[in-house]
Amino acid sequence: MRNKLTAGVLCLTLCLLTLCTPVFADKISFTDVPANAWEAPYVYELASRKVVSGFGDGTFGPNLPVQRCEYAKMLVGLVPLPLSESLVSPYADVPRDQWYFPYVNSCLKYIPGYTVNGTLQFRPEWDATREDVATALVKVKKINLEPYSDAESYLRERFSDVDTISTHNRIYIAAAVDKGYLTGDQEGTFRGSALITRAEVSAILCRAFPRK
Repeated sequence: MRNKLTAGVLCLTLCLLTLCTPVFADKISFTDVPANAWEAPYVYELASRKVVSGFGDGTFGPNLPVQRCEYAKMLVGLVPLPLSESLVSPYADVPRDQWYFPYVNSCLKYIPGYTVNGTLQFRPEWDATREDVATALVKVKKINLEPYSDAESYLRERFSDVDTISTHNRIYIAAAVDKGYLTGDQEGTFRGSALITRAEVSAILCRAFPRK
């Protein structure tokens, strides 16, 4: 009787352990993002949340610049933003048959376009800048901007290249820096017009949108 009882308890225990143990899908891995790379935790975190993905050759391209259309897709997937169902775009260079069409339309309020010879363009395949990323991030998170009314002074205390940051975006840059989403470099510059890599954007988005 005791042996039967012991066997029953053991069976029940094994069943409970089986039910309580999470089942993991195949581990995501990119050949150019080793586990000890500084960007690894951020890249794999976003990949597990299906916000970023790699290329057909098994690489992620951590040092490649992020295109504006790619950043739009990241924001839509991470916030998340409702995917636009519009059949038209205000941008002349965002055709309906392109994969990024609904993502760009979903980010109209957050990533502005350009007016070129009277035509509104998004320039989807242009590389995003640090200013693009910071500004859109603060907008999409709906951060209260009242504390940054004197963004000029805030930024000048921290960076020597404030004059290179677009005047209308300085308040957003100040908020992004204050929240710790972006920082400057060791030379004390923000480099707003500099390109930003897939690894860097992954880190920024993880800081801004931690897993709940």
